[in-house]
Amino acid sequence: MNHLTELERDSLCELFNISLGGAAKLMSDMIADEILLTVPTLKLITRAEARNFENLSQHEVCTVEQKFVGDIGNGSAFLLFHKSSSLEIVKMMMKDYVALNEVSQFEKDALVEIGNIILNAILSNLAKMSNYHIETNVPEFFSGKYEDLLLNQDQNEDNSILLVFIDYQLKGKEIKGYIFFILNFDSIKNLSRVLIDKLK
Repeated sequence: MNHLTELERDSLCELFNISLGGAAKLMSDMIADEILLTVPTLKLITRAEARNFENLSQHEVCTVEQKFVGDIGNGSAFLLFHKSSSLEIVKMMMKDYVALNEVSQFEKDALVEIGNIILNAILSNLAKMSNYHIETNVPEFFSGKYEDLLLNQDQNEDNSILLVFIDYQLKGKEIKGYIFFILNFDSIKNLSRVLIDKLK
């Protein structure tokens, strides 16, 4: 079983912590209200474990995926929310400008915008902190069953999944989200070692 040392895990957590802090500020500016993000927690899981993770297979989800290539290797970063949470986020972003029964019409555009902010923050900070060259594709939106999302992915069993838990808070409302970072384990391990050196 692949695993990370505590120091390697801490270096990756710091990367996500810095990135999500910057993303939260950008999102707060967008909606003119403060968004609080908890310090992210991180877990390394296999593809098989992802299939059964927190009973997500029973739920409808919305995701924004950003594929990337470069010195780090080829991989994907996903921002994932439960369907009910995604609609709540849209309501937060649109404030009182959109009637409740029209929220779903803006769901895709709003979530792609949020995904773009958060995933770009992570990948740009990753590149900056590691001196890696990384190219990204245009974000892609998916809405449907979690199990269908996994079936649509490249079934390269060499890839591990770095799972990051994030909690948003706005006006007392808590929204749970996940970031799936799908990449070859050796690349994840190497990245953590580079970050350790940079964060000394």
